[in-house]
Amino acid sequence: MKHNALTFLFASLAATAPAMAVDGYVVEVGGADRVQSLRVGMIRQWADQWFAEGNWHLTGYWEATLAYLNSNRPEGKNAADAGVSPVFRFRPNASGGAQPYWDVALGLHLLSRTRLDSKHDLGSALQLAPLVGVGVTFGEKSQYDLGYRYQLLTNAGLKEPDDGLSLHQVRLTYLY
Repeated sequence: MKHNALTFLFASLAATAPAMAVDGYVVEVGGADRVQSLRVGMIRQWADQWFAEGNWHLTGYWEATLAYLNSNRPEGKNAADAGVSPVFRFRPNASGGAQPYWDVALGLHLLSRTRLDSKHDLGSALQLAPLVGVGVTFGEKSQYDLGYRYQLLTNAGLKEPDDGLSLHQVRLTYLY
């Protein structure tokens, strides 16, 4: 039932993408500690920029994602993960060519299963997901983005156990 609800949620988001003025799509692959992840998502950029007096500024975007998590331990299970995050990005004022950036976010995620294996019992379906990332945008209009993220899934001690799950992810984004 939870898998169907998550699938329906993501399909609904994808179907309403033109109405939500989605600016791009993202694909991430990664994992750690014998858990693999595959994540797809949509991005809606913010129009606001802060601290733009110098050569750099702070901006951001909303990111809605759906992920497949899989533990390859002998007793391992898989899970679906739906998340939404406001992501803050520190980047140069220029566009076009190769431009570095740094990301930081704190998202909310909903898991279809709380126990992936004997080492990863996340305690509750609702998870906080802090992340930090670095990368580079490139292309004529900076429409491509290749980056690395470190993300933690944790219920922040709201329910025991809270083993947490750390993920190292490589991401590719296309903005139009």
